[in-house]
Formats: sequence, structure tokens, C-alpha cells
Amino acid sequence: MGRLRCLLAAGFELGKKAKISMMSKELLFAGATVADITPPLEVGLLTSSVNGTYEPFASIRTPLYARVLVVKNSGEMIAVVCLDLLALNDTSVGGWDNFKSEIASAISADRVILTCTHTHNAPESVALSDLYLTDIYKDWLRNVQHKIKGAIDKAISLLKPCRVFIGLDTLAGYSMQRRIPTPGGVIMSDSIQPIAPELLEREPVDRRIHSIRFKDELNNVIATLVHAVCHPVHEMCMPHLSAEFPGELCFALEESEENGIALFLNGAAGDINPPTVSCGPDYAVKHGRAIAKVVENSDSEMIASLPFAFLIVPGNSLLDPEVT
Repeated sequence: MGRLRCLLAAGFELGKKAKISMMSKELLFAGATVADITPPLEVGLLTSSVNGTYEPFASIRTPLYARVLVVKNSGEMIAVVCLDLLALNDTSVGGWDNFKSEIASAISADRVILTCTHTHNAPESVALSDLYLTDIYKDWLRNVQHKIKGAIDKAISLLKPCRVFIGLDTLAGYSMQRRIPTPGGVIMSDSIQPIAPELLEREPVDRRIHSIRFKDELNNVIATLVHAVCHPVHEMCMPHLSAEFPGELCFALEESEENGIALFLNGAAGDINPPTVSCGPDYAVKHGRAIAKVVENSDSEMIASLPFAFLIVPGNSLLDPEVT
């Protein structure tokens, strides 16, 4: 039996326009929590994707976390799990079906959405080296599964009725096209740092910052979900663990009770770098805090009525490159 494809869709007119089975417009619930998934230093850093090599980390600059948001309506629940990791794939987790079956509980595996921030200062978790075959990696991965499952269960226990507020703004100066055409061919942006202003302003680059806040009946924020587009590579090739700018964004938002638990979703960042690749932690902190400031200052619009739906399509996972 094939995997199920799951899509969360929400909006004012979704129920009228989309050809999917809508859940009722009953009260929406949300709960969120955080779990530490920092690995041992021996679960190391990818040093060459070409040669398939890795090295142990030298230190921990910031912990790595699994940030979990559970949303419920009319008895139906989904979990969005944002991981401070480079990526995961079928090989590195020992098969998606097996991996997700171990984190399913009150929420079935096909209703658990896993996403990674793509920090380049996290373990080599994409099976480009033989790290995934080692016992210490396997032990860490089992611990990650355990932590995700526990965080989902905790988020369920914290579910509260909520309202949803959506914000949108832009942030300039922190993202650019990383492939630069020259008369001699295409070069990477990090080879010509510091970046000239005209290169930083090249288009197209998606500089939008989207945010979704879930507020309870007392107007307390349960969670803030942020979407932005950029490779987290301010600290690339530095031998320490770091959640990079996505983590710094979350840390900054969580300094205030006005934001609840913070989660980050990266976008289509394949050709998008910051202008300060491998320039160090200070730049990751500055980038994360700049996004946090945009989120906190953006004008949020409340969605008065939020239909909530799943689209379930028989077939393979969205992670299967052969699926269109």
C-alpha cells in the first residue's frame, strides 16, 4: 500500500473553491512545544559532499531543536515538526515508513509533516557519507524519534482554542542570488564577498517574510510560524553545532511572551544565499533578529473564519522525486 500525501490548506474561500473534503468550521485548537535534539559531537559535520566525508564537531554554539505545532479541528489533528537539521531522506532515516511509524501516536504518521530548517551546522543527516551507518548516529536518530513523539504528545496536551493572525512584510539586504553570471562563466556569490550593492539587488529574489500567529482566547500567543527564503550558511564550514539564523530568529521571538513558541519554515532557497557566507555567528544572529523584528512589527490580519482541511491522495510520498 502506497504512502499518503497530506496537505494542510486554509483560507477564507477554501471550502467554496477547493475540490476537497472540508472539515467543519468549528473552533480551531493549537498547541506547541520544543524538544532538544542536539547530537553528540561525534555525529559530525559534512565536510565534503563530493568525497562523502564528515568530521566530528568541535563544540556546540547553540542547541538544535525540534519545534512542534499541533492543530486540531473537529477531532482531526495534524502536527508540523520543524527540525534544526540540514535535511533528512529515506536512506538516512532507515526508510520513511519506519521512521514516521515510530513517531506516530494520537496523530497518525500521514498527518505528521516533517520539515528541516536546512542549517549547514547540523549533522550530516542526508547519507552523503557513511555516518548514517554508525551506531552513534543510529542511537541519536532513535533519540530524535523519541523526542519528536514526546513533543507531539505534549503539544496535544497543550491544545487550546485559538484564532489565527497572518502577517506579511519584506526584508532587504539579507538574501541574494548565489549564482552570478560573468563573462567567464557562472560563479558562486561567496567567492566575491564583500558583495557589491548591484549584485545584492539582483532579481528575482523572494524577500517576503510570512508569519502566522495562533492566539488563545485570552489573546496569548500559542505559536508563531515564520516563513522566509535563504540558505542558512553564515557559519558554513565552521566546526560547531548551530541552529544558524533560523534558530536565532526563534530565540529572538521567544524572548518575548508576545510570540509563544516560534517555528521556521524555509522556502525555495536553492539559489538564495546571504551575502555573508561563512562570515560567522554574529551574522547569523543579526539575520535572525532582523527577521524577528519584521515579524513583530508587521500588521497581522485576523482570519475570522478558518476552514481547515486535509487533501489525502493515494500514492507515494511528496519526498519521492518521481511523483509529480
